[in-house]
Amino acid sequence: MSAVRTRLAALLLLCGGGCAVLFADEPPPDPDLSTQGTRRAGPFYLRPYVSIRDVGYDDNVFLESPQPIGDTTATVGPGLDSLLLFGDRGGFRLDQRYDYVAYGQYTELNHWNGDLRGRGVLLLKRLVLSLEDHATSIEERPNYEVDQRLRRDGNAVTAAFRTLRRGRLGAEGFLRHDGIDYSPLAGLPEASADRLDRNERTLSLTGTLRVRPKTTALLEGRVQRYDFVQDIEGRDSRSTAALVGLRFDPAASIQGELRVGTETLTAPERPDSDYHGPIGDGRLMTRLGHTGRGRLQFGREIVFSTLKENLYFVNTFWGVAYEQFFSRRWSGLAGYGRALDHYPQE
Repeated sequence: MSAVRTRLAALLLLCGGGCAVLFADEPPPDPDLSTQGTRRAGPFYLRPYVSIRDVGYDDNVFLESPQPIGDTTATVGPGLDSLLLFGDRGGFRLDQRYDYVAYGQYTELNHWNGDLRGRGVLLLKRLVLSLEDHATSIEERPNYEVDQRLRRDGNAVTAAFRTLRRGRLGAEGFLRHDGIDYSPLAGLPEASADRLDRNERTLSLTGTLRVRPKTTALLEGRVQRYDFVQDIEGRDSRSTAALVGLRFDPAASIQGELRVGTETLTAPERPDSDYHGPIGDGRLMTRLGHTGRGRLQFGREIVFSTLKENLYFVNTFWGVAYEQFFSRRWSGLAGYGRALDHYPQE
């Protein structure tokens, strides 16, 4: 992630200089400017932490095994979240996290993941501008087709804007470049990883309308372009999407966001692979009693395939979970989910 450090230094220029100011009387205009949970250290606000999550039992750690093989697993790792405020003009947020993914019996699956996110925020009179660089290095199954975990190195640079709410109408949008690179493993055909290495460019514009004090309606238009690093099979493609949805305020009885719409994917060199159909996603949460929360997530999305005959498949998923808070700093979460993949070519 050494290349990221140069970009993160450039992000600091977005904010300029100045002295720190706390948004004590009201929530900050941007969540990345919040000092909640941090401690002051000179000009910085720091929050060191240790994350323990995904502790449970996976009943199918090897998808291609004739019989399902299960194992216990857990993810733990340290992190440091830091914030540097620049008066009332914005700030710079930097969050570095390392995760160790451990398995109880099949220790050959153990691995480290890294996550580094830096974001500069500039506050104008009625506008929030930001520039973010998010670098990740993780081992994952790319899309459930591959029975090995590949090292995925990604770097997403995002320039975004959002209007500060002065009435019922608002707007937001972003321009993002995301570089995705998979490192093949021994025993896996190299072409499988080549079919996923790509650069994604996304332009998204969203109009918002506050229909209730804690509910906002969304209308989003999105254009994406996918350029594969080794396009020997005509996989370069582009897509357009239109979605409508609702966003619920964190103080509402139901929090989160849901969106539904349609997407059109076209591959000029593979016209038989074109797609037009419904997409959407939702992540909702509600309080259950004084110390519990219920969670619901669902989605339908296009995922690029490692198979030569299929450019993509359509993934439909849903999941429910319950989170129990034991204190302000500790909680436990249990969940259940399922997913279904549909291929255009059998």
